[in-house]
Amino acid sequence: MPSKPDLHDRLAALPLWNGPIGIEPVAGGLTNRNLLITALQGRFVARIAGDNAAHDIDRAAEQAATRAAAACGLGPDLVWAEPGLMILRHIEGRTLGSADFADQTKLRRVLELLNRVRRELPDQYRGPLRDRSPFAILEHYAKKLSAEPNRWRRAADRYRPLLARLAARLAAMPSGFAHNDIHGDNIIDDGRRLWLVDWEYAGQGQPLVDLASLVNNAGLDGEAAHICLVDWLGRPPTAEERRGFATMRLAAAMRDLFWGYAQDGLVASQLGKLDDYIAINENRVRAAAARL
Repeated sequence: MPSKPDLHDRLAALPLWNGPIGIEPVAGGLTNRNLLITALQGRFVARIAGDNAAHDIDRAAEQAATRAAAACGLGPDLVWAEPGLMILRHIEGRTLGSADFADQTKLRRVLELLNRVRRELPDQYRGPLRDRSPFAILEHYAKKLSAEPNRWRRAADRYRPLLARLAARLAAMPSGFAHNDIHGDNIIDDGRRLWLVDWEYAGQGQPLVDLASLVNNAGLDGEAAHICLVDWLGRPPTAEERRGFATMRLAAAMRDLFWGYAQDGLVASQLGKLDDYIAINENRVRAAAARL
C-alpha cells in the first residue's frame, strides 16, 4: 500500500475532480483502508484494498458486485475502479445498531434489502463466478489456519469434526448470490432508505447465509428469528427448513469466528487484538451447534 503522502497525491491526481480535494480517514475497515474525499462534486469514499489472501478476497469480484449493487439501487455508485482502489459516492447517514433490529418496522426493511440482493443482483452481476458458499469459505479458512504457526491453529482444528457435520447439510441448500457479510455496520440508513455496502465477500453462494448472519449479529432468537425466517420464505417454515436455518446459523457463526482467527493472526503485532470478537463468536458457535 502506498505511503500516506503518495496515496493522497495519487487520489488527488485522479481525473474525477474539478478542483482541489480534501481527504480525511474514516473509522473501521479492518481489511481495507477507507478515506473520505470532499470535492466540488460532493463527498466520496476511497476504498483501498488491504490483505486479500488471508480472507480469499477477489477484488475483481468485489468491484463487480459493487457495480451490480449500484445498478439495483442497493449500494452507492462506483465512480472509479482500478486494482486495489475503488471510489464510491458517500452515503450521508448512520449505520444500524441493536435498537434498529428490535424495531419491527426497521427489521422488515432490512429483510426486504436482503430479499432484493438474492432477487435482483444476479441479473446485474458481471464478474468472476467463484464459489463463495459458506462451506467453501470455511474450508479455505480451515486449511489456511491449519498451515499457519499461530495460536489459532489448534483452535481451528477443534472445529474440524463440526465442519464435517455441516458439509452434507449445507450442500443440500439452495444456491444463489449472497453478500456474505451482513451486520449493522454494513447497512446505512440515510433517513429515507437503507443501503448495503462492503461487497468484498460477495459472490455465488447460498443466500440463506445472509439471513443467518443478520439474525446472529443482531442478537435475534426465538420468536424474532422465526419471524425473519417466515418473512424470507413467505410462509411458515417446515421442520426441515427450520433445521436448515439452524445449520446455516452455525455456518455463519463459524465463518465469523474463523475470520477472527485469520485476521488476528495476520501479523504478530495483532495477536490479542480481536479477543473480544473471537470470544463472542466462540459463544455463538456453541449456541448454534446446540440447536442442531
